[in-house]
Amino acid sequence: MDEKILDYGFSEQELEELLTLVSELAEKFTGSESTSVSYERAQSLMEAVLYCMGECGQSGGVAPTDMTLWERYEAGLSILREKTDKIRRLFNALSDTFDDYGVKCLSDTVKKGIPEFLRWYDIIFAPQETILTLDYPLLIDIGNRRGADAVYEYLCAIETEQRFLGELGRGYVVSVLERFDACYEDMIENICGVVLPDVFGHAVLKKNFAATSPGFGEDDIARLAELFAGKPVDLLEKEIKQFTGSLVARYYGGDVRLREYLCAEAGNLAARISMAARCGSLGAVFHQ
Repeated sequence: MDEKILDYGFSEQELEELLTLVSELAEKFTGSESTSVSYERAQSLMEAVLYCMGECGQSGGVAPTDMTLWERYEAGLSILREKTDKIRRLFNALSDTFDDYGVKCLSDTVKKGIPEFLRWYDIIFAPQETILTLDYPLLIDIGNRRGADAVYEYLCAIETEQRFLGELGRGYVVSVLERFDACYEDMIENICGVVLPDVFGHAVLKKNFAATSPGFGEDDIARLAELFAGKPVDLLEKEIKQFTGSLVARYYGGDVRLREYLCAEAGNLAARISMAARCGSLGAVFHQ
C-alpha cells in the first residue's frame, strides 16, 4: 500500500471508502469504456483525491474529522473551483497594469504561463499538477504547494511586487536594473531583490533617488563601508526590517502582505552586506 496513504492515518473503513472514491473517479476518467487503468494513472487519481481532501482540511471551516471522505472530497473540489476563479480574476486585474520592466523571465511566466495554466488545469483528474515551472523567482518560498495552491500564492506574490515597484516609478526601477546588469532583460533574478538594496542604501545615506540618479559614487560606497563596518548580521537584518516597515507604513499604507514579503529578503541582504563590507566589495551589493 502507498506510504503516502498511510501517512494520512485512515482507518480501515476510511481506506475502503477512499478506494471506492478513486475507483469511481477512474470510471469517470475512462468513460466506463475500460474496467482498468494503469498503475501510474491510478496513483495519479489517488493523489488527485488526496489533494482535494487536503484543500478541505485547509479551508478553516468544518473540521475534516466531522465529515466523511466523500464530503471532504466534494468540499475540496468546491474550494479548488473557487480558488481557480480567484486566479482568473487576479490575473485579469493584474493584466491591466502589469509591467515586466523588460525582464523576459517575468514576462513569460506571467503573461504566457498563467493563461496556459488556466487553459489546461484539470480540477477533476489532476488538481495536484501545477503545470507551470514558475521560473521567475520570488522573495518567498511557497514551499511544497502544488496545483492551484501554488499558482494562487505565486500570483499573489507577483501582485505584491507590482505594487512595490510601481510606487517607485518605472524609470528608477529600470535604472537600477541597468546598473545591476547591462543585459538585465535576460536575468533570472527577482526584481525586488535587485532594487531593495539600492533603496536601502539611499535611505542609509539619506540620499534622494530618481530615475536620473547615477547611483552610488566612490564616496557613497566609502561612507556605507564605514556605517556597516563590524556590524553583526543579526543587527543588520533588524535594521533592514525596521527600514522596510517604515517604508511600507509611509508609502504603502502599512500593507502587511507587502511588509512581510519584503522582510523575507532581510536576512539574505544582511548577509550579503556583511560579507561585502568585510571584503571591500559593497559596490557589488549596491550596484555602483
